Amino acid sequence: MSIISFLLVGGIEAHSQQEISDLNIYDTVDKLPRLRGAGNDISQYIHKKVDYTDNYKIRGVEGDIWLSFIVTAAGDVTEVEIEKGVDEALDNAVKSVISQSENWKPGELNKQKVNTRMRLPVRFVLTNSERQFARQIQSLNESGKRPLFVLDNKLIDGIVKLESYNLESIRVIKGQKAVAKYGERAENGVIVITSKNGTPPLF
Repeated sequence: MSIISFLLVGGIEAHSQQEISDLNIYDTVDKLPRLRGAGNDISQYIHKKVDYTDNYKIRGVEGDIWLSFIVTAAGDVTEVEIEKGVDEALDNAVKSVISQSENWKPGELNKQKVNTRMRLPVRFVLTNSERQFARQIQSLNESGKRPLFVLDNKLIDGIVKLESYNLESIRVIKGQKAVAKYGERAENGVIVITSKNGTPPLF
């Protein structure tokens, strides 16, 4: 009969089972595996590797991605799985980072290197302004009335930070005039933004 316990170290949860079948994979060890160069917080290492782009932020994608994987006694990573995800593309990006990670220091039990099962959350959080912006975009999408945004003659699909001092003009084009100039995507109108010369916006 196995004994189950729980351990949280450096943001990593390892739920113990003395031995799992005949594979000798341990969930509780004396020393947890460590990724050399990543410090004590592997989630921060993942954050540096994953491009949490504007595409996610516009769609309001945030939350905790839970993944599990095994670090073998040889320091290899195997059986990487997403236990709970928030978005397929972001989930796969996190999974890819761990799958491709190298140079692990194996876990130890009784001073012996062992195969260790790891489980950890990776949190992605929007700022309040990003969350509010995402809700506004979603409401436009749901109503089917999202306009097309154009900045300095370029279509904008991401988030652009434009300081007020850099703003020269904003105008709205509607109807057939908008479609004739910008295509079918402009059927709900176009918001045309022009910035001042010499002070480019921050993308």
